Amino acid sequence: MRILAIIIGAFMAANGVFMFVDPPSWYATVPGVPETGPLNLHFVRDIGIAYGVSGAAIIWGALGAGWRATALGAAFLALHSLLHVGETIMGHHRDVLVNEVLAVHLPAWAAVIIAYLQSRRQA
Repeated sequence: MRILAIIIGAFMAANGVFMFVDPPSWYATVPGVPETGPLNLHFVRDIGIAYGVSGAAIIWGALGAGWRATALGAAFLALHSLLHVGETIMGHHRDVLVNEVLAVHLPAWAAVIIAYLQSRRQA
């Protein structure tokens, strides 16, 4: 579980860095993003910071800070996933559903499960 948490955290943190450093390239690269509206540099960077902190918290939890750090990182990912579920129900993101599952939902819920399993081990 520790290795999986570090991998998830690293991918989320790397995505956050990409969003913060080069929003136009991130916007053009990620399938479905351009269909959400015009590029807003400030907003992409804001979300990039959230991804960076989330990924760092998950890695920190895996390296010994405990389940609460992992859960904190997983919280943003899970809430972001739920937002996407709601938008999919409303008809958005359907053309990039595989990307949604792989890039948004799986990492989010894997992080939640990892935090839960860590909490059971530490109880």
